Amino acid sequence: MTELVITGAGSGLCDSILEAIEAVEGDYRLRLVDSMESAGEVRRFQGRTVVIELDTEADLATADVVFDLSDAYTGDGVIFKPTASLFMMLKRLLGDLAVDSIKTLQGVVREPAAAQQQGVEALAGQVTQLFNGRDPEPQPFGGTLAFNARTLDESALVVSIHDLDALKNANISIERLQSDFFYTVHASLWLQTSDTQSIDLIISQATDQYSAGLGISPDSGRVTNDADMRICVRQIAKDWVHLMLTADLEKTIWAREAHDVLKNYLMAT
Repeated sequence: MTELVITGAGSGLCDSILEAIEAVEGDYRLRLVDSMESAGEVRRFQGRTVVIELDTEADLATADVVFDLSDAYTGDGVIFKPTASLFMMLKRLLGDLAVDSIKTLQGVVREPAAAQQQGVEALAGQVTQLFNGRDPEPQPFGGTLAFNARTLDESALVVSIHDLDALKNANISIERLQSDFFYTVHASLWLQTSDTQSIDLIISQATDQYSAGLGISPDSGRVTNDADMRICVRQIAKDWVHLMLTADLEKTIWAREAHDVLKNYLMAT
């Protein structure tokens, strides 16, 4: 039987992942692990009650698949970690394009507070502190994020984007920002392609019509677990397209990636 372990299981991201994998069928057993703060709590999964184990006492040597949300696992199992959101979005959008089909990528990505561990709670706390006339607690953002944005180092993101076949030798210029969105990741990108076929493929994946005043986050609040990434595309020159990508980072990007990791592993074994 496959053993699936989720570290950092007391987080909201773990809850989103559990929703996403609830319907995955197969011969596997779920274990949840976290620190003292969450150990002993329970979650319901596939009709069963699962108790969160204390991380300092949990033996992970038998794990086959690990969703390492707390960045604590050092074993040899198949690992999913929540990584740079833009890389995963581009992988989903451009994964079928030919090698070097993108010549240039320029733009900005705004990552939400959920990208930081305990970031949602910290941002909510900063908002409350500001409304009460107090100086916001700077951690984990390194300063005030509420009603603000902070620049982030983009170098690791650029390296990972070059791993995608379509962008292996592309000229990439990305501004990476930590925004005061709670869950929504948003990217505005300009892509120069090497052929019209690539443009046609990108345009065919549009889910929404671009228009001035288009909302970035859903008007009704957070998206459902099976919601698609929203993709707006407009061709601005013979070989250039402008993309606007938005998604709920936890539910649409990370939880669905974890779902695919588990499903693919079970299919291969």
